[in-house]
Amino acid sequence: MIGRLSAWALPDGRSLGSELLIGLTLAVVVLPQAIAFSTTLAGLPSYFGIYCAIWGVLFSALLNPSRVFHGGPNSTQSAVVGVTLLPVAPQFGPDYIGCALTLFLLAGLIQLLFLAIRPLGRMLDFVSEPVANGMICGIGVYMILKSFPTFAGLPVNTQVEWRLWIAWQSFLAVLEIGNMHAIHIGLLTLVVTIVARQFQALRNWGILLGILAGTLYSQYLNAHFGLGETLVEQTANISPAGFVYPSLPLFAQEAMPDIIGIIPGAVTLALLGLFQTVAAMRMMNRKSGQFVDARHGIFADAVSNCVLPFISALPTCASFNRMSLMQAMNTGSRIAAASSALFLLALVSFFGQYIAIIPVPAMAAIIMVVGANMIDWSDIRAHFEHRPEAIVFSASFLSVHIFGLFGAVICGSLLALAYAKWEKAHPNVNLEGNVLRIRGNIYYGSLPVIESLYHRANNDPRFEELVVDFSAVHHIDPEGIRWLADVGKNDKVRLADRRSGQDRRGGQRGRPSGPNRKDRRRRQAL
Repeated sequence: MIGRLSAWALPDGRSLGSELLIGLTLAVVVLPQAIAFSTTLAGLPSYFGIYCAIWGVLFSALLNPSRVFHGGPNSTQSAVVGVTLLPVAPQFGPDYIGCALTLFLLAGLIQLLFLAIRPLGRMLDFVSEPVANGMICGIGVYMILKSFPTFAGLPVNTQVEWRLWIAWQSFLAVLEIGNMHAIHIGLLTLVVTIVARQFQALRNWGILLGILAGTLYSQYLNAHFGLGETLVEQTANISPAGFVYPSLPLFAQEAMPDIIGIIPGAVTLALLGLFQTVAAMRMMNRKSGQFVDARHGIFADAVSNCVLPFISALPTCASFNRMSLMQAMNTGSRIAAASSALFLLALVSFFGQYIAIIPVPAMAAIIMVVGANMIDWSDIRAHFEHRPEAIVFSASFLSVHIFGLFGAVICGSLLALAYAKWEKAHPNVNLEGNVLRIRGNIYYGSLPVIESLYHRANNDPRFEELVVDFSAVHHIDPEGIRWLADVGKNDKVRLADRRSGQDRRGGQRGRPSGPNRKDRRRRQAL
């Protein structure tokens, strides 16, 4: 309870105004993402994304004690929604919306299983740091590439596949038919944001200043040339959406074939959200110096996603880009995340007409800045100092663009497990004189490596006696114990005591005392 309350308290020297400014910035950043993810990826009305950015973020802030956790709408989850439901019904229609709500609820219930069955939740911890960093950088690059069309005033590419060639085609379209007025607005927003962030006093205001500059310039262009000439798209007025839109998931008998058909999509949606939440929390725990058990994140996601379908909201999970932004702005309290939801609610309710004039290219420029913040060389550099980690990181990074985020998690996790098993299967075994020293584990996977050197040493005529020293062995499985027992029957071989280094057969036969009792039990097992 004390830990939960302390996450709301402001650290020493930090003002409430700073946390509220971070919250306002997050609200401005999540607004275009919520609209774009909902309409262009999930095929749902924009209020689905808005409600998720308000209530999903607020629920997460209340249920998750992490100071830097920020939930809400997610691009990959929204893409999964579109891919799953496209074969079921036409987008934006009542059948499509009903199936979408059912899909969200099923995903929330599946996430509850990961919370109730602890071994399932423990499996999520196999997402290692190179995997998480590879995913983060991959998503950052993807967000930059994906923003090119809207940055240049072109229609949003509604294809949901994560393919590099789609981004390349979008880039070529920008060069060939890009709207120069939109490009100027986007560039001005980028320049003002980047320049403002170079000054410590303006750093946290950078994004807001960038959007303000882009909006003012857009208004100037529209006043000078006319909106029909500039063709710069503006954000839609979302104030009629209101606070909530109550709804019920579809569970009619005639819809059961469709519901059964979307169960695999629900499993994918649930796992994708949990993978991102666990990976993001582990990453931010290390950066913030705070430890929060990932099960809190699973709990927050599962409970929120069981409630959100009843108020017409997209499912929520951790957002790498917004959490990176919170970390970059040095947030120190959950007040920032909670206030971002309340700021967005106020913006939608009272300033919808002003939000409506923000140009879409300025929003795209901000998404590019957020994507660039996710690529931090100080996090990446350590992985390239170790070849296996570099392979895992690179594979996760590339998999995001080749197989999608879910494929990247699976690919990276398999590589991380393979690397761990490879390390355990290759213990440090060396021969110093007539002493064969084993450092590592003796188990079925490492025995071929150990036995190879053991047999060479045993057949070496130079040694009349061979000592097998396994005092630095951490783990021995039953097969390893049987191998050691067979080695002990060899008259030429002496086994070194695990702790004292004494000859196992030539040591004292007396009753051990004190701390040696554990050693005696070990020798008896052998």
